[in-house]
Amino acid sequence: MSKKLYNVEKNGEELQEVTYVGLETEWAHSLKVNDEVRRTDTPFLYLTVFMIQIPILLSGAHTVWTSPTIPTIMSNDTTINPLSQPATTVDISMIVGVPHLPGLVSTLTLPKLADFLGRKRFLQLMILNVLLGSILLTFSTSVTMIIISKCIIGIFLGGSFAIVPIYITELCEDHNRAKFGCFLGLFHQIGHFYSFIIGPLFSYKVYNLLITFLTVPFLLFFIFFPESPVYLFSKGRKDECRTALSRLRSNKTTNEINRDIKILEANVKSEQNTKRNVTIFTLFKTKETRIGLLLAILPLAVQHLSGVSVIMSFLAPFFNSAGTSISGHKVAVIVSIVKISSFTFTSSVVERVGRKRMLLISSVGTGIPLFFLGCFFYLKHVNSPLIHQFQWLPIVLMLSNVLMYSVGLGPIPMAIMHEIFTPENRAAAGSVIMTVVGLIVLSLTSSYPIVAATIGTHWAVWLFSFSCFLGSILIYKFLPETKGKSLKEIQEILNNF
Repeated sequence: MSKKLYNVEKNGEELQEVTYVGLETEWAHSLKVNDEVRRTDTPFLYLTVFMIQIPILLSGAHTVWTSPTIPTIMSNDTTINPLSQPATTVDISMIVGVPHLPGLVSTLTLPKLADFLGRKRFLQLMILNVLLGSILLTFSTSVTMIIISKCIIGIFLGGSFAIVPIYITELCEDHNRAKFGCFLGLFHQIGHFYSFIIGPLFSYKVYNLLITFLTVPFLLFFIFFPESPVYLFSKGRKDECRTALSRLRSNKTTNEINRDIKILEANVKSEQNTKRNVTIFTLFKTKETRIGLLLAILPLAVQHLSGVSVIMSFLAPFFNSAGTSISGHKVAVIVSIVKISSFTFTSSVVERVGRKRMLLISSVGTGIPLFFLGCFFYLKHVNSPLIHQFQWLPIVLMLSNVLMYSVGLGPIPMAIMHEIFTPENRAAAGSVIMTVVGLIVLSLTSSYPIVAATIGTHWAVWLFSFSCFLGSILIYKFLPETKGKSLKEIQEILNNF
C-alpha cells in the first residue's frame, strides 16, 4: 500500500509541491503478519505450565533442605534432633554430596523412558517415587537413612528435572518459549522460599511432611492435563495432538490450529527423514549437536560455579558464620523473596532484551559482590577490627549478588538448554548436560564444608567470583543469541559455528 505525504518548498518566488510515495516495507509487512498470527497465551496454557512446575518446586525445596536442617541434626538437644547422635562435618558433607551420585545416573538413563512412556506418564511415575522417598526421609533416624532417602529422591527428581523443560518446550511456540522456560528458575526459587519459611518454624518431621505434601496435587490433578502435542504427533496420535493443541491454544481459529499442526508435521517429518536411534554417543557424531552440547553447558556451568549451589545449600550456616546481626534463617527468607521477584521480572523481559545480553550483565554483576564478600570473610579470618563496623555488609553484598544472579544466570540457562536441540535429541542431550552439571554440583557441595574449614571461606568465595568473570568472557565470545529464532534457524547457527 502507498501513501502520499505533501510538503511545500519555496524556490525563489515559485512554490513547488513535492510528493513522496512511501512503500510498505518488508519489515512492516512482517510485523503486521506476526501481529495477526500471534495471540495472547491462554489461561489453560498458563495453568498447564504452572502444574508442570510442581516437580521443579519440589526440587527447589530439597535443594536447600540442608540449610534449615543442618542446625537441627547437629544439635545436642535430643528433643529436636531426630538422630541418635549429632551429625559431624563429614556427615553433613556426605548428606549434601552423596545423593548427587545416583542423581547423575538417573539423568543419564531415566529420561529415555520419556520417549517410550510419554512425557506425562513418565513425570507421574517419577513424582510417585519421590513421594515414597520423602516419606522415608521424614521418619529417618540415622545419617545412613537420610542419605538413602535423599538418594531415592535425587534419582527421581533428577529424572523429572530433565524432562520438565522438554515438556514445556513442546507446549510452546517461538514467541513464548523463553518466557515459559524462565518459569523453571522462578519455581525453583519458590521451592527455596517454601523450604526456608517452614524449615525453622516446624520440627524435623513436620517440615519434611510439608515438603512431601507438594507431591499430592500433582499426582491428583496432572492426569487431567494434556500430553505433549509433539510427542503425540510423533507417535501417530494425530487426533489426540489436535485435541491437545485446541485446549492449549483455545483462542485460535480452526485454520490457525491447522496451520500449527502443519508446522509441527513439517518439523516431525524433517526429523524422521534423518531419524536414527539417538543415544548419548550419537550426539557427538554431528557438528550441530556437539556445538550445542558445549554451548548449553557453558551458561549452566557458570551458573553453578558462581557458587549458587553451595551458598543456597548452606545459606543459614553461611550467614551465621559471618556474624551478621540478622539470623541466617531470616537472611535466607529475604534472599528468596529477592530471587523470586527478580526471576519474575526476567521472565517478562527476556524476549525483548535477549538471552545473551542478560547473561552478560548477570555474570559480571554476580561476580562483583562475591569478590567483596570474600574480602569481608578474609578480614574476619584475620580477626580485623574493621568487621565490627561492617556487620551489615554481607547482607547487602548477598542481596546484590542474588539480584544480579536472578536477572540472567538463574532463569535463562535452562531455557537455552532445551531450545537449541531438536525434539529427537532433547532427552539424550539433557541427560549429558545434566550429568556434567551434576558433577559440578557434586564437587562443589561435597567439598565446600571441608575446604572452608581448611583454607577459609574467603578463598572459596573468591573462586566463585573469578568463575563469574571468566564465564562472562566465554559467554560474550561464544554464546549466540537465540531471541526470536526458530528451531531451524538455531540449528543453522550451530552448523555454521
